[in-house]
Amino acid sequence: MTKVLRRRATKMSQNSNHDSRREASAASDHDIQAVHGQMLSNQAEPKQGYSMMPLFMLGFVSTMIFLVAIYFIHNRAGLDEGLSLATQIQDKRFNPEKHMPDETVVEIDPIAMGQRLYTQVCVACHQVNGMGLPGAFPPLAGVDYVTGDEERLVNILIHGLQGPLEVNGSQYNGIMPAFGPSGTYNWNDEQISYVLTYIRQEWGNTAGEVTVEKVAEVRAATADRTSMLTAADL
Repeated sequence: MTKVLRRRATKMSQNSNHDSRREASAASDHDIQAVHGQMLSNQAEPKQGYSMMPLFMLGFVSTMIFLVAIYFIHNRAGLDEGLSLATQIQDKRFNPEKHMPDETVVEIDPIAMGQRLYTQVCVACHQVNGMGLPGAFPPLAGVDYVTGDEERLVNILIHGLQGPLEVNGSQYNGIMPAFGPSGTYNWNDEQISYVLTYIRQEWGNTAGEVTVEKVAEVRAATADRTSMLTAADL
């Protein structure tokens, strides 16, 4: 009996010690949490690892990017040509003389150019076949004022022609506009030379070429004239 009581007393003592340790441990955990909570509450709010760029700096950078982009767009062709030339120069077989701009003068066919001008402007009145319109615009095929004196013909085109006109026995009363400085078209010497050479050699006409020099000579000699020609001037 006495042994039993001793064992119970020992067991109770052990349980009491164990409960004390558990209470101490619990108290210790509570204290630790309290301390951590206090530390967290006193800690500053976290911030991101960068700061915003000032607005004026952002605007400046954007403007520079825009200007550089425009520069490269406008100068891209030159850069491409420079890079291409640099690549060729690195090639030992590259001969700079063979890659110089071609200075060969291209010869212009006055008949072809004259036909183009005639088709663009004159064909409406004088027609494709050069026969004109009865009563209004005289023909250009087989008539003396086209195949004859070239100075007279240049004068007609530069200053224009108005009033009644008899051509090959028929009467015409249209208006030939001036193609010189006082007219609507203001053709240069080359254009007048081309179209007159064309009509003097088309539709069976066999007259010679009207040169640019001849047109310039007539233009200078009649520079003071400000009115259209009439039949009396021819």
